Amino acid sequence: MEEAKKKKKSPLKVLIIIFIVLAVLCVGGFWFLCEAMKTTTGSKVSTRNATAKSYLKAVTAQVEDVYKEKGEKVPADKEYIIRGKGQMNDPCELLGESMTNRYSSDNRHYWVVKFKDGYASEAWTALRPIKDSELRYYSRKELIDESNEHPMKQDKLVIGYYSAAEGDTYTN
Repeated sequence: MEEAKKKKKSPLKVLIIIFIVLAVLCVGGFWFLCEAMKTTTGSKVSTRNATAKSYLKAVTAQVEDVYKEKGEKVPADKEYIIRGKGQMNDPCELLGESMTNRYSSDNRHYWVVKFKDGYASEAWTALRPIKDSELRYYSRKELIDESNEHPMKQDKLVIGYYSAAEGDTYTN
């Protein structure tokens, strides 16, 4: 009779074992999910970089059209920054007023295009406002590494970058 009592496991021990097994499965599943998300970062960076290229081309065409209508050339006296979200740019020194960007139909992306020496030289895109401190050169590896630091937030973290000087070699 005492042997039967010893073989019977208490409900508390069973619950503890089940909790430990579930905790290990949850931690393992979360780790696996994070690792799986890291495998798609390269394509997300490439897509965002291609979006930055599209905005650079669209804003360039818009600025050139505005200055062509005025019969002037795009000023090359200093660097100009044009910011916007989706189809609208913010009022800026180069364009003077907010204008609809007729070249894009995507309203999710925030974007920034920098004009230097009268030409668009760099562009950035993100799904969040882009800070001034983020307006710098990014290597593709750096963008991927930064995004992989927080895989659950990488859609918000991934910044697209395009350099006109580097051209299409950068987006791949």
